[in-house]
Amino acid sequence: MDFPIYRKYIGIDVWFKIDSHSKFTEVKRIGEKRMVSEITAKIFPEKQFIVDMIKCYENRWEAVTEADYLRFMNE
Repeated sequence: MDFPIYRKYIGIDVWFKIDSHSKFTEVKRIGEKRMVSEITAKIFPEKQFIVDMIKCYENRWEAVTEADYLRFMNE
């Protein structure tokens, strides 16, 4: 699997850059600002969350491109 992988929640402005099976960045838009959180998964539920994002489990996420992610970050 080639990383990074990009996802966003369907219907809300929360974007993800998945760097590995144990590390991702979450970016939330709050008004005109962005809140960036870097997460390193250490326990099983956190690691499973990453797997779910990669697979777009239950259609909670959608795949986006790096260009889409960068455009969002620079808006």
